[in-house]
Amino acid sequence: MSTNRRLAHLPALALLSSLALSGCMVGVHHWDDEGAGPSRDPLRWGESCRYDSQCGGGLSCIDATCEPTRIGIYPVNALVAPGRTDGLEWDADRYLPGWVWDDLDMARARGDVSSLYSFMDAQRRAGWSRPDPYGYGFLSTDGWRYDDRHTISLADRGRQALDVFDPTWRSSAGWSGVRFDTRLMVALDLWDEDARNDEPIGFVELDFQALRDALHLGGTVYFDVYEQTAGQVLLVGVEVVPES
Repeated sequence: MSTNRRLAHLPALALLSSLALSGCMVGVHHWDDEGAGPSRDPLRWGESCRYDSQCGGGLSCIDATCEPTRIGIYPVNALVAPGRTDGLEWDADRYLPGWVWDDLDMARARGDVSSLYSFMDAQRRAGWSRPDPYGYGFLSTDGWRYDDRHTISLADRGRQALDVFDPTWRSSAGWSGVRFDTRLMVALDLWDEDARNDEPIGFVELDFQALRDALHLGGTVYFDVYEQTAGQVLLVGVEVVPES
């Protein structure tokens, strides 16, 4: 099993949902450039805008759309791949068989969360060694640097659930009252705790558009982060909620 084989199937970041969602329309208010202007009624969440003053209470005009002024961002869980980029198991110096990666490709091709979780449940039952994940979350409000004051622990080293492919984080992990802005970005940094040297699992970044997608879909929204993490993390689940 070579590194090239593992790196041959790395697709772009894609938004996934656990259910097949039917298409939905967002009500949009239009007006022409010379025209009479918008209705006197405040615009609602998701409607087109030009100024903050056009949006209803608790909303601001963000990227030409009325959006909640403040939001909460809560990382929920992750789904780690059955092995590392080099094809080795997480905590054993042996290569996983080739059929594992072939089955992973097929599960990913189905394009839904349940297929990936079913695949990883089968890998757990197969008895491959599993990582001991812990990690941190970072928040950027200016789009180019992460402020140390906003760093959070997703799971503390030495206190996390051991030997799992699917770490879930406590409900209090996250950021509340965050001003929603096009420069907003969060990152999750996951590590595998080892007796000698901890190893990186994956560093994931979600930008404004990803956070807005999660906000509009509601609930736990899963992102395909396979490419971002060189195939070591399959999914991260995040909840984004209005808080204004």
